[in-house]
Amino acid sequence: MPHGATSQSLCHTREPHLPALRATAPARGRAGEAKKTGVKMEREKTKKKEKGKEPEKEKIREKGKEEKEKKKEVEKEKIKEKEKEKGREEKSKNKEEKRKERETEKEKEQLKGKEEKEDNNILLAKPLLEPREKNKQILVLGLDGAGKTSVLHSLALNRVQHSEAPTQGFNAVCINTEGSQMEFLEIGGSEPFRSYWDMYLSKGLLLIFVVDSADHGRLPEAKKHLHQLIETNPIIPLVVFANKQDLGAAYHITDIHEALALSEVGNDRKMFLFGTQVTENGSEIPSAMQDAKDLIAHLAADMQ
Repeated sequence: MPHGATSQSLCHTREPHLPALRATAPARGRAGEAKKTGVKMEREKTKKKEKGKEPEKEKIREKGKEEKEKKKEVEKEKIKEKEKEKGREEKSKNKEEKRKERETEKEKEQLKGKEEKEDNNILLAKPLLEPREKNKQILVLGLDGAGKTSVLHSLALNRVQHSEAPTQGFNAVCINTEGSQMEFLEIGGSEPFRSYWDMYLSKGLLLIFVVDSADHGRLPEAKKHLHQLIETNPIIPLVVFANKQDLGAAYHITDIHEALALSEVGNDRKMFLFGTQVTENGSEIPSAMQDAKDLIAHLAADMQ
């Protein structure tokens, strides 16, 4: 085959394929674009779906928050209820404790009253000190709480001696002076023992009557008992101690003289009034008490 013919034939055979190759390139481009468009559409759909889900998610979140808040409120209510219950229990417990305390105090008071009653019965059941035939006892009388025992012990010791417990019955004290001995008999001033005052007064050498100068409300009662006593013995010497003069509320001895109506005790009776006080334990007795002691010794010597 001639060289030129072959070359022409080759050229003829290749040319029909060129248009096909040229047509394929635009198709590929369109396919790519379509693919991109499809992807883009898918993305858009996905976004739309996601956007559609957002309100639901928000609702779910809100619902979750609400449930949490409700749970918190429920827990708070439970805690409050527990605290209230605890408070009620504490209150009930405190009431029960107070009730028990009151019952205990009441039982103690009843027991104390019973013991005091038994003690008084024992004292009253004991044989009483018989009044001496001869007038040698100096009687120390007065209402309970007037300070009789403290005054008597201070006179005996020449030093202040306080006594807290009231005399339940009788208290005999001997006091030595220059060349003589004085025997004092104190009788309790509470109601059960006042009935013995008259019995011993008839055999007494002289009477010391002690009053609480600061207890204004009981002065009328003291006056009544004093005048009842001295009526039974019109000549017995009387020494009145207006005690507790150191207290701010204490009446002056002139007021005590008036309150006890001492001007009515009788013209034939020897009567003396002293302001006394028992202050610091162990200190020397006041000069007024020393003067009273000397006077009592002189009166006792005259009466024997």
